[in-house]
Amino acid sequence: MEINSRLYVEIHPFEGPHQPHPHPIYDGHFDPRYVYKVLGMYNPSETSECYFVLANPQRQIWFIPQRHLLAYRLIDSDEFFLLKSALDATAPKSSSARRIDSLMQA
Repeated sequence: MEINSRLYVEIHPFEGPHQPHPHPIYDGHFDPRYVYKVLGMYNPSETSECYFVLANPQRQIWFIPQRHLLAYRLIDSDEFFLLKSALDATAPKSSSARRIDSLMQA
């Protein structure tokens, strides 16, 4: 499977039963205020878990289970991680968000 080189994900720890390891915040020292560029993916044959390769703010490479991640956005950047608040402030509204806004005002 090929991953889009522009894919960024946000950390959203799975808190349900049978939590996958490592935990991205407690073990991997990822900061949920950032979004992270997907550097690769690994799918071991002995498990149904899929691991995404990410660099944390200390620039350590970690394999983080997909159940701890949410897709954020496709972004044209070579940075390993970006501050989410800066991206949210500058992001243009999608066409669907503009349609919803216009319906809410009607």
